[in-house]
Amino acid sequence: MHIETNDPNRPRLDLAVSGTVEKFAEIRPERVFLGGSAGTPLFAEVQITPRKNFPFTIKKITAESGEFIRFEITQRCTDAKRVCILRVENTKAEKGRYADILYVHTDSALRPTIPVYVTGMIR
Repeated sequence: MHIETNDPNRPRLDLAVSGTVEKFAEIRPERVFLGGSAGTPLFAEVQITPRKNFPFTIKKITAESGEFIRFEITQRCTDAKRVCILRVENTKAEKGRYADILYVHTDSALRPTIPVYVTGMIR
């Protein structure tokens, strides 16, 4: 990172920042692609696994638009099952493309919302 100042002796400062980045949760796949022929059922399942250091539960899921997708949690994270399953299904009947974002709302103050990006291409 570079910092520019009005100091004639030090007009530019170089700043280095380092640290460890830890994932809040494992999300697989990180992005959902729903592609196929019109009239064919298209869906994907997203596995959301809270990390041991950052436990959370999912409160609800909302969509930016929700116009061409249906979504639901088919498995909730519990102590016995640490994996949550989010099912995303295409509802667009005609040819075309779309993009949407699902917002996974958690009870964590550290990461209250996790975005899941969804794109669709119907042929």
